[in-house]
Amino acid sequence: MRGLLLGIAGLVALAVGLWELSGRGVLNPALGPATAAAEDIAAATAGVYVSLRVINAALSTAQEIELGASIGAQASLQPLKVLEPVDDTVERVASVVFAVAVGAGLATVGFAPVAALGLCILGLGCLLRLAGDRLIAVSGMRAAAGYAMRLGAALGLILPLGFAGGIVLGDRITAPQWDAAMATLSGVADEAGVLIGAGADAVETAATAEAVETGLFTRFARQVQTAGDGMGEAMAAVGRYRDAAVVLMSQADDLFSATLTIIGVFALRTLILPALLLWGAVALMRRIAGVA
Repeated sequence: MRGLLLGIAGLVALAVGLWELSGRGVLNPALGPATAAAEDIAAATAGVYVSLRVINAALSTAQEIELGASIGAQASLQPLKVLEPVDDTVERVASVVFAVAVGAGLATVGFAPVAALGLCILGLGCLLRLAGDRLIAVSGMRAAAGYAMRLGAALGLILPLGFAGGIVLGDRITAPQWDAAMATLSGVADEAGVLIGAGADAVETAATAEAVETGLFTRFARQVQTAGDGMGEAMAAVGRYRDAAVVLMSQADDLFSATLTIIGVFALRTLILPALLLWGAVALMRRIAGVA
């Protein structure tokens, strides 16, 4: 009976693996949860990455604002350069989140061929074990067959199931930390929107100041009026930038803590928990095989 079950399992695993390697469809039941989990991670990282890039763009734009003066000599300064450390932090975190998104996308498309190859190895290992038990007696046959079966099971079944289980478990145990970090990130993104809005107003004011009518006196009067209005609008825009910059600087510690939490959650969900589940499953399988 044991040999019959071993032979059937080997043939089924080999047939399913070859079917999936040929690209004619997916029959492995472990691929569905793994693919869904990878897609969830990709969607989450996409949302976080967009928010971080919005903040990064707003901070970079704010730093480029110059105030000039001409009293005997020309000089200019960039008062919002104090935002540069926050901007650098956001940019580095965005790079890490982008790497996680790339990894999730790679997992989405890479699980299928790896699992199919694992099933083929598992099937060959089962058949090799059956041949070693029933047909031929070659030194090391049982050890080679056992290694092939463990490797094939790890690649074809345990790896995708461990990844899916790690994502689901990580989502359950890190939900409060994730919600708090995302709330902080959303709040900072709203402040960044204030910066972007101020920049749009400043650009619109500059464009209006350049629009003059024909005619010498009319043009001169329009330029004087527009210069005064433009100066007032520019000062108001700078004031909005200053206020938003003060708020962002006051939230720099919260932003840094939130981004570290987000990176930690991604690492726990995509690397640590799946690796622990995979290691535990492989150790249990080796223990069972040793007892058998």
